[in-house]
Amino acid sequence: MEKRLFVIGHHDAVLGLALVGVDGLATGDPERALATLADLRREQAVGLVLITADLAQRLGDRLEAFREAGDLPIVYEIPTREGRPAYAPAAELVRRALGVGA
Repeated sequence: MEKRLFVIGHHDAVLGLALVGVDGLATGDPERALATLADLRREQAVGLVLITADLAQRLGDRLEAFREAGDLPIVYEIPTREGRPAYAPAAELVRRALGVGA
């Protein structure tokens, strides 16, 4: 089954990705973002969620707990106009996907 891409966070990022056909939710509310992530996991139609760094920072440990609680969707932080993510988890995501490393 083919998985979709979804974006959550800053309005500019959601709007920009909507121009190329990516669905999304423009919000700065961590609770709404977590509820949406839970819905996406339950629906199993989305394989990758892009989340803006500002929202990911507000989610903090709750985002990490979501990542650790299941395989899909993978959640990847993207920068906003204000700056880059606090860290780039791409290498960690690849290690988890391949089942390598600690």
